[in-house]
Amino acid sequence: MAVNRVSLRRAPVRSSSARSVVPPPFRIVVRTERDVVRICPSGDIDMDTVGQIRDEIETSTATGARRVVLDLRDVTFLGSMGLCLVLEADAASREDGWEFALIGGPARMQRIFDLTGARARLPFLEASQLSALLAAPGDPAA
Repeated sequence: MAVNRVSLRRAPVRSSSARSVVPPPFRIVVRTERDVVRICPSGDIDMDTVGQIRDEIETSTATGARRVVLDLRDVTFLGSMGLCLVLEADAASREDGWEFALIGGPARMQRIFDLTGARARLPFLEASQLSALLAAPGDPAA
């Protein structure tokens, strides 16, 4: 009797040019604009990279930042460790008296927030809200 097995491992992704697909390198750009520190990771947020983002958030708040925005627009993947980091940062901001907000990433990456129910409880900003936050007092954009 033949037994069919289903593999739970994903097949390697191959491009049409027969080269293996390599994820883009991870990097973080930190921008300080007015009293807002915007942390902009690019690439995959997973257990190998989440510590770098945590360090940037901790450094920002330790040096007196009152507002921290995690900008996920250039994130290609957000693993469970990344979701935990976001939830931890949100809780820490409420406990320690600084403001935390997120700018959402691509729709496929945002699914983790929908599937876990976290989107409804996290402070997501639209790009227009970020612009208003960064506008100077008395500036027509405010």
